[in-house]
Amino acid sequence: MDLIVNGTAIAGSSLGARRYYAGVMANLDWPGHVEVAVLTGKTARLREMFVRGRPDAIFWSPSHRGPLVARNHVVTVLDCINIEHVYRHDWRLPLLKAIFARLLDNARSVVCISNATRDAVLRNFDIDPAKAIVIAGPIDIEPRLAAGQIPENARQPNDFVLLVTNALPHKNTDRAGESFAASSARARGIGLKIVGSMAAPGLAACHDAGVRVERHSNVPDALLQHWVRHCRFVWSPTLAEGLNLPIAEALSLGADVLCSDIPVHREFYDGDVAFFDPLGIGAMVDALESAFDRPRGWHSGPSTRPRPGLRQVGRQYRDLFESLAASA
Repeated sequence: MDLIVNGTAIAGSSLGARRYYAGVMANLDWPGHVEVAVLTGKTARLREMFVRGRPDAIFWSPSHRGPLVARNHVVTVLDCINIEHVYRHDWRLPLLKAIFARLLDNARSVVCISNATRDAVLRNFDIDPAKAIVIAGPIDIEPRLAAGQIPENARQPNDFVLLVTNALPHKNTDRAGESFAASSARARGIGLKIVGSMAAPGLAACHDAGVRVERHSNVPDALLQHWVRHCRFVWSPTLAEGLNLPIAEALSLGADVLCSDIPVHREFYDGDVAFFDPLGIGAMVDALESAFDRPRGWHSGPSTRPRPGLRQVGRQYRDLFESLAASA
């Protein structure tokens, strides 16, 4: 049976979603014909909703969007953050939920990348639990030793905590900035290096406290990996994620990680990272102080957690597609 990939769903997605898709495709080894269908133009998103698919093909949307009534549709849900955080108080939320509910109800299979994501799907949508399956990960990745020029000033020792994030509500960067400002970071000479962006209240708190903050965007892989290896620790205060691949990448490069105590982090990274309560400034300050005092190399032993890799994920997708083709 042919496999039709909804390329429109991935073309406008995040870098993490595109990397996930590329990794699955590189390890899928589909025996039939593969077609990547991409709609273009200003109305592409609208037209995508009405694609019909074919009765003799599996239609896969790799990033929780796609056609409402396509035949043999498999949709991958990377997270439910839009539903539970980004659009929580937005007037468009009821329409967004109604459209997504229709999409999921029609799908033959709903693939979730973690048990935490599956729980969020079932919490927000009334669908048959049997068709919401988990293909976990991937988080077992080889260190990506990117080649590239590192600016001379970035090679110098610099005592800092690394935060790879953005200003969306679920990233919790308002509390992150406030807690970093309230910690002893400034007195210790520890700065905060942000790759991405931070909510305005967090930045203002750091500025008022005199904390050294650097903000960067479009950072080359070589430089980012240099920072990961040389930071005090990678800090992730997020309230919700589908997987949080930056933590897996930081661990693969030997970095220590201080992250929020949320279900998906427990699912994949328990035993490899240090946790904190992301809902209280006091708890976050205490966690930062403890992390500042710890010598580097928090978790030097091999992980005891299951660490699914891209090969395993690719095989599981192939098995799913073949089982659906056989019963079509």
